[in-house]
Amino acid sequence: MSNTISDSLSRINLISSSLNRGFTMTFDNRVTVSVRWGTANYSDGKTTAEVAAWNADTHEWVHVPGFASIDVIGHLTSDQIAEFMFAASKMKF
Repeated sequence: MSNTISDSLSRINLISSSLNRGFTMTFDNRVTVSVRWGTANYSDGKTTAEVAAWNADTHEWVHVPGFASIDVIGHLTSDQIAEFMFAASKMKF
């Protein structure tokens, strides 16, 4: 699979509403990560967001190493979200 920016952007799904803002991204390892913020999410809407990850093929939740073993993790900072996404992108099945 190509690793160009345009290829990566084609795998991002942006969501925007006043209650639920965010995006999903599927990595080459077939892990999809969701990042959401807004009044309908586990976030303060400004400096924290919620994250979740699942297998893009089976749609089963995956628990990212180094993070809580729950399906949706709330109130993460931007640095924690970056760490979550990086760890999810390196998972092996």
